[in-house]
Amino acid sequence: MTPLGPRAGVFTRSPAYVAAAVGLPASARLADDVCGAVAVIPGSGNWWARLLDARDEGAAAVVIADPAALPREVFAAGTWSGGIPVVVDRPGLRADMLGDAVRARRGTLPRVVTVECAAPAALLDAVIRDGLGWARTLTGSQLTLRAGMAAAEGIMALLDSPVAGGSRIPSTLVGTVLEGPAAGGLIQVLALGEVRTEVAIDHAAGRVKLETSTVEGALRVPERYEAPVRLALRRAIEAASSGREVADLQELLEDQRRAHDVASARAAQ
Repeated sequence: MTPLGPRAGVFTRSPAYVAAAVGLPASARLADDVCGAVAVIPGSGNWWARLLDARDEGAAAVVIADPAALPREVFAAGTWSGGIPVVVDRPGLRADMLGDAVRARRGTLPRVVTVECAAPAALLDAVIRDGLGWARTLTGSQLTLRAGMAAAEGIMALLDSPVAGGSRIPSTLVGTVLEGPAAGGLIQVLALGEVRTEVAIDHAAGRVKLETSTVEGALRVPERYEAPVRLALRRAIEAASSGREVADLQELLEDQRRAHDVASARAAQ
């Protein structure tokens, strides 16, 4: 990987990411070529093919902007071995919020996790994927689908995660199709136990809530003013400059596989 200079080149055609690069004048500059730059690829369509193209063209790092759900066969290889950092901008699963949620629990695992997702039919799989990402993060391990059932306007599923000692943490998922042209989707997550975590994300309204409750009281994380695109770009620049590994892509693929499992259970009925 070619080392980045004092100001990383950013190759993008997205107005939002152009603005984000301009807003990081000390660490970023716009570039005319993918080679040696942080390449931002749109998450619509077959973003996997664009990711491979960016790697082959010599990108120093890649940002995948709001990736759509892709068919299972796209991930047949199972792993990513591109050798460059890949940061994923998932509006329903911000990296800084995940860190806040985990730190606030102080190592206490939940007894059960509930995930509720709602979105227009075309977006539901991606919203479910991000909801499952929250469950994976809060339980601290990979999810396994145990049962799924199709409903009139969505899906219900039971999953669980292994923990030390051989026990498992159950997670429930409800996904509902929203009628109409509503933008984005809704995610609500509850991690219940000695410590209670509540996550509520409303894409259309731009509202995000993260609250942790313990015997000492409730702590609500202050509103994040850094835009998701700026956060993703900054993380990609830092990863490319430092050589630090980023788990975003592997976590995305893992969450996508579980979402595919849920969708398959629905299709089988």
